[in-house]
Amino acid sequence: MENLRQVLSQKDFVMSAEVFPPKKNGMLEGITRALRGLSAIKPDFVSITYGASGTGGDKTADVASIAIDAFDMEAVAHITAVNLTVQKLEEIIQTFKRKNIKNIMVLRGDVTPESRFYDFKHANELAYYIKKHYPEFFLMGACYPEGHSAAKSLDDDLVYVKKKLDSGIEHLISQLFYDNSTFYEMREKMAAHGITARVSAGIMPITAMSQIERTVTMCGVRLPTEFTKMIANNTEETVKTAGIRYAIEQIEDLKKNGADAVHIYTMNKADVAESIFRHFGRI
Repeated sequence: MENLRQVLSQKDFVMSAEVFPPKKNGMLEGITRALRGLSAIKPDFVSITYGASGTGGDKTADVASIAIDAFDMEAVAHITAVNLTVQKLEEIIQTFKRKNIKNIMVLRGDVTPESRFYDFKHANELAYYIKKHYPEFFLMGACYPEGHSAAKSLDDDLVYVKKKLDSGIEHLISQLFYDNSTFYEMREKMAAHGITARVSAGIMPITAMSQIERTVTMCGVRLPTEFTKMIANNTEETVKTAGIRYAIEQIEDLKKNGADAVHIYTMNKADVAESIFRHFGRI
């Protein structure tokens, strides 16, 4: 198997997918089913999220291990700085090494009422520590087309993105967005900041009406007119088909405008990713 750095440097158009581990320990049947479905469409890599409050490292590692050992996929395991001590990080790293996990998505993490910051306050600090002590890991990080919620502006946010790259992160995955112009604006500003890393555009297909409000509230994303029209013209029964079609149109426009990588936030629905990958000739 090629390592992920090779894949990302050699492929003209990278398509990857994200899944999340089960909330309860041991309940791996559902995620195994999702990974089996994803393995059939051969994503260039699959990323596995970490608990929102900085918990769940073992579950993340377990799911990544299944992706690697059972389905021969390149896996990227998330780690977040929130609620993380050096001692806990060292334990996670040793688990990753034991399970043959070689790629890490380094994040600050979502802040909840239970959140505390101990030895790492920002993603770049976490990346720096890992790269210094464990240079064998390939590190990824996040970027935000509409700016991070804690940043004063997109330009201010990109200063921190540059710090992540200077700390050892080599590839970026963007926050989800529905207005492609936000991605293009971020890309232009990245160039002005001297950011040259490859960026996977984050795409989350809407498959249920309930997903819309939750997504907008959590991520603060801009909804363009075409998206709101799409929602208005569909019902709970038809929104999944329309949401997948909208995601495909987003990706087609991204490709036309020079984007060379997309990351599908699957919500553990392999059939949704399959529809998108099939459209682009990946299966």
